[in-house]
Amino acid sequence: GTENSSPVRIPVHLLGPVYRGLLLEARTFGSTAALGSWQTPPNNTRFLQCSGNPQGAITHSNTEFKTKQTYTWLPPASGCPSVISFVATVAQSHEIYWLQIKSKVIWRDPNATCGVERYTWTFTVVTLLPLHLLVLFGYIY
Repeated sequence: GTENSSPVRIPVHLLGPVYRGLLLEARTFGSTAALGSWQTPPNNTRFLQCSGNPQGAITHSNTEFKTKQTYTWLPPASGCPSVISFVATVAQSHEIYWLQIKSKVIWRDPNATCGVERYTWTFTVVTLLPLHLLVLFGYIY
């Protein structure tokens, strides 16, 4: 049978103290290229062109405190890798920041075809610190 599946959207949450600055992107093993694209960034954040991709990363648009924001990622339409992880750099102030925080990996369903129209991911529960969520970053003082 034919499956009609809408584009997969993967919510990414940054859990930890409030922060002012951020750089968030998706990558695959052994590559620094930003993968896929992000949906409309939440308040106080904006797109950042990364690896020639105008929606390849999200960064802050001001230094207001940010907390409990959800960033929504869309897989690439072609050349989709079998595994991805999210990488964030988060700044609370000029003196306090966390570089290259990585989420656990997410595996693409081996039966999935490439392309945003029909693309599924197999999720594992991500556990980091005492917190767990689908895709999760944790950072501590």
